[in-house]
Amino acid sequence: MARKIFLASPGGGAGATTCAVGIGLSLASAGERVLIVDGDWRYPAALTIAGCAGLQVYTLEEARKGACRVKQVIVAHPRSPNLFILPCAGCAERKYPATAVKEVESAFDYVLCDRAAREACEEAAAVCMPYSPNIKGADICLGELRDDRFSEAGIIINKVNGGLIYDGKIMPPKDIAALLHAPLWGVIPEDLDMPLGSMRADSVKAFKMTAALIAGGGKIYSPARHYMGAGGFIKRRMRSKI
Repeated sequence: MARKIFLASPGGGAGATTCAVGIGLSLASAGERVLIVDGDWRYPAALTIAGCAGLQVYTLEEARKGACRVKQVIVAHPRSPNLFILPCAGCAERKYPATAVKEVESAFDYVLCDRAAREACEEAAAVCMPYSPNIKGADICLGELRDDRFSEAGIIINKVNGGLIYDGKIMPPKDIAALLHAPLWGVIPEDLDMPLGSMRADSVKAFKMTAALIAGGGKIYSPARHYMGAGGFIKRRMRSKI
């Protein structure tokens, strides 16, 4: 039986879809069969982020209407044989993705539901950025998850700049998790390459550490370590001038 995890976010831009893809790729590289349910109703963003744009043949709306089966909607990643994506874009019935997940979950070890199919999931986490408005939004988001049977909902802190932590301008991820009374599932560094369709080596490492933690072992990535010492001082000064 698959572990079905719902990824929520307090608003657009927090990076829930990017986290779903990054964690999914990491789990898949470790030998787990992973399905990402992309809850973007307007555009299949997960396909683009994962490098699978243009590979979709059928839509979930067609499956809902009986024109195809749910498994025909699923897109297999061309370079990661254990990763699959189910886009929800265009589906008129918002509750149907949960039905679709129940139909195909037996074929997977993990199902990562990006803001969709919450009813089908047993675990949940909120994805947020380390800034005050987003932290407040995450607090509300976690409250909603806890009210909806996810009493142990976790938190993933995304787009963390280690230099800002070192300078005391943002809270360390562990302090944010403590403030929100939520277990810290992972820390992902700020990466300006992600919008360009690639990831830095540190981001790949952070996603692998997060995936390992979700799977039952591993440590939390530390984004501040690169900003220590003389080299770190130069990095912080350069970033402050940009």
